[in-house]
Amino acid sequence: MRDGTVDVSAQASVSMAQRKWVLLSEPTSLLRVVEANSQQSTLRPADAGTELLGATPMDKGGWRVPADNNAPEFFVVGTPGIEHRRVGDFTVRYVADDWQRVHHLGLMSSHAQALHYLGDVVYADTPVPERERALLVVWVGIDARHGRAGGAAGSRSFLANYMIGGDKNVPDHLAVTFMIMAHEQFHQLADARRGELPELPAWINESIAQYYGLRAMQRAIHDAATAEKLIRQFIDPDREVEQRFAEVEGMFAIDRPRALELAYRQGATFWAELDRTLRVASDGASSLDEYIPGLLQMKFPEDGLLPQAFLTQLRSWNDSRIEQAIMKYVGAAPDTENSGR
Repeated sequence: MRDGTVDVSAQASVSMAQRKWVLLSEPTSLLRVVEANSQQSTLRPADAGTELLGATPMDKGGWRVPADNNAPEFFVVGTPGIEHRRVGDFTVRYVADDWQRVHHLGLMSSHAQALHYLGDVVYADTPVPERERALLVVWVGIDARHGRAGGAAGSRSFLANYMIGGDKNVPDHLAVTFMIMAHEQFHQLADARRGELPELPAWINESIAQYYGLRAMQRAIHDAATAEKLIRQFIDPDREVEQRFAEVEGMFAIDRPRALELAYRQGATFWAELDRTLRVASDGASSLDEYIPGLLQMKFPEDGLLPQAFLTQLRSWNDSRIEQAIMKYVGAAPDTENSGR
């Protein structure tokens, strides 16, 4: 593909860097073996002359293809430039279409910062399981004239565009790049944290990744005004609630672009409001962060609502503002008995 034209959110298999390597997308190019016991299978090169890179190495060679109930995966075939870094508990393999651009933009250090932060949010004090500590990150530039950048999270790999060109708007483009990178990284960690549990409801999955993607971006950007400008595009408590999330969940099957827009904007606003209210109710002693590890390991109802166990935890604050936020955005108020001050 021509430089700057690949939107990785399409999750297509494409030839990169003058055909030196191919980005192999399992969702569009591989038939995943559906095992009766939901065990992962292994992808191996066809011959000794074929170079293959994945996220998680298997003991007997090759790379893990996730079990049927896990997110998909991405692989690299060929000879890209690869960099390895140890980031906390994680070993990360990085691939890029242009390392000079990636280093100039500081994407490696920004990703390490986001991974540290988001890993702490998702795992808290729980050690990351050994089998989940190998990750693959693939960077692909996209021309700013396209007007957007994309990302796609796999089981232990993710793809992220970074914007190139448009030198007058470099700070804004960098903020968007960091946000997308952190959004996809949260997806990856959340998938690992859930393990064999069913996938999160789509609105939960996308909205909470967007909120923490913005939080991580804000930490990585040195220009506070630029970070705040991007945050305001998504988080706006004064924006009218168009559809509650019990309704948005059903939209993913019939109008995914619209459902994603609501999850990114209205959803990020919900989590921001819940976070803010928890901090106020606790005089700064509590925040949304401490609830995330538990939430990611809960089973969710099929009606697009929040788990009752999570609602019970929130109700323990006996604060009507928490009840109001849930009713406003999600679509059903928790039991209000003994609540409201």
